[in-house]
Amino acid sequence: MDKKQLIDFENEIAEIYESGEIRGPIHLRDGNEDKLIEIFKEIDSRDYVFSTWANHLHVLLKGVPPEKLKARILEGESMAANFPEYNCYTSAIVGGICPIAVGVAAGLIRNKKLLSRVFIFIGDMTLLTGIASESIRYSINYDLPVTWVIEDN
Repeated sequence: MDKKQLIDFENEIAEIYESGEIRGPIHLRDGNEDKLIEIFKEIDSRDYVFSTWANHLHVLLKGVPPEKLKARILEGESMAANFPEYNCYTSAIVGGICPIAVGVAAGLIRNKKLLSRVFIFIGDMTLLTGIASESIRYSINYDLPVTWVIEDN
């Protein structure tokens, strides 16, 4: 997806939310589309993407069709938009996705799936939590195939 498509998607979701059609919470992001598009050029279908509640752009750039994500959002699952068939997982629990992603990365090493990598997208406030700190240190200490991306609102 290109920048305009990403922005249009988020704007459409915002309009639907404001109409009252979406019954669950949502978390929209904007302003970082160019950088995300650049990062996702390095991510392929074998790689895993883990994200927090602000996940729409990550999910779309991982290759999940917009209509699939939109359907999930309309079901009230915006903040837990998991798509295992795309190796794409999210969580609304602050910091909760960090140890899960690190566990997957450790599993890739143990199972010798060395062609896959793990990309973890967290916000700047999640970075300050203990679980994120522990997960980052663990991934570094064990040289796991992890790329941490910290997004700043």
